[in-house]
Amino acid sequence: MADDLYYENLGALTLARNEFLNATLDRVFIFHPHYRRLFAEHGIGRSDIRGVDDLVRLPLTSKADYVGNPPAFTLALPDQYEAEERIVWDVMYTTGSTGDPTPFVSTSYDFLNILAINRNMLRLRGVTADDVIMNLFPLTRYPHGAFARAMNAAAVFSIPVVAALPGTASARHPALGHRMDEVCALVGRSTPTILWGVPSYMRKMLARAEELGVRLPSVRLVFVTGEGFGEEARVHLVDQLKRLGAPDPKISVSYGATEMQGGMVECVPGGGYHNPAPLQFYFEAVEPETHQPVADGEEGLIVLTHLDRRGTTMLRYALGDTARLSRSKCPHCGALTERLISVPVRRDGFVKIKGMLINPQALADVLAADGGIADFQAIVDNEVEGNALSMDRLRIRVSPRGEDLDGLRRRVADQVKATIGITPVVEIVAASDVSPDRNWKAKPLIDLRKQPK
Repeated sequence: MADDLYYENLGALTLARNEFLNATLDRVFIFHPHYRRLFAEHGIGRSDIRGVDDLVRLPLTSKADYVGNPPAFTLALPDQYEAEERIVWDVMYTTGSTGDPTPFVSTSYDFLNILAINRNMLRLRGVTADDVIMNLFPLTRYPHGAFARAMNAAAVFSIPVVAALPGTASARHPALGHRMDEVCALVGRSTPTILWGVPSYMRKMLARAEELGVRLPSVRLVFVTGEGFGEEARVHLVDQLKRLGAPDPKISVSYGATEMQGGMVECVPGGGYHNPAPLQFYFEAVEPETHQPVADGEEGLIVLTHLDRRGTTMLRYALGDTARLSRSKCPHCGALTERLISVPVRRDGFVKIKGMLINPQALADVLAADGGIADFQAIVDNEVEGNALSMDRLRIRVSPRGEDLDGLRRRVADQVKATIGITPVVEIVAASDVSPDRNWKAKPLIDLRKQPK
């Protein structure tokens, strides 16, 4: 079975993986523009790579390699190959880089694999035939996997899904989106058992639902992805749901990637992020500087290889995060597949403020866990606007849930100072003034500083 999670031992899994990898490599060595050039430059022949154990012979592929020339990462298969390997089914786009998002191409062959990925994600998360999904992802200008793949997951699992369509997808079609109060009403009357979206929007929606008196007694699972999500934020989200009537909600976090068209997911909270398709993806953890493999369970840069793709295809692609990776069978669900057993940390995501290197996600986590905050935005700019030589200033803009505004200001300032060592300016603003990023993911920190010339 091409998406089996439960091989008896690693040897049997490796044999199965090598079969898929070799079929992919037979095409890559001839028809992949980027890797043909790379192999020629490094003197790598087809006989040098016969299985996953040989992948260490290949240099890493960086995000810059991919973003610099996206078409060079798509297999250009001729007509002699089956139509499903060549027909473009859809194109999704990456996020998080400057400029236009980068296209990621899937063929019909790949889309069937994507359905299998998403089915396994639901299996790992404990979804049943009686569940109903509320899709809280927005429509976006550039197609991203989040909205579409939630719909695909429900389809392949043969369960109902309701698309909330938050926001306005286009000024030309204002009726295609829903305002916050409309989303809350829809969630209340649809009796979903699963809420699926990004944490920042989920938190905002639940806060408004509580204000409106909406009850959610049917919700048992919440799937969050697209943003970092700490344990304090998990506790806060559970508390929010319990206040809305959910008796025993569980939060399942996904480590998602456009390059997977899915994500590594938890089977239980704290169970680690599982590779949901071990015959489609192979993960490594390597030393960030030397790119040498690290021992099982040690911290390393996370690297992805596509074992079974025909559209955009990558070998030893550095996802940009560090984490501890385990290949042992999961003690909770019995799946034999790679698991990230620590929270991934963005290697290039740290920001220097007032001479201190800080982790924006740690800042976001502490703010998300504060029950007095309905929404927030962290901004770093210059004390003198437009003057690149003036001091850095960290502003935390918060939309309050309660009445004690002075107490909230003091608490937020103290929490931020304790977390990152910097005392912020705390501004109380209306919810409508906490401007979300135009992307579907919220940025933990927006940097508006003018750079010196």
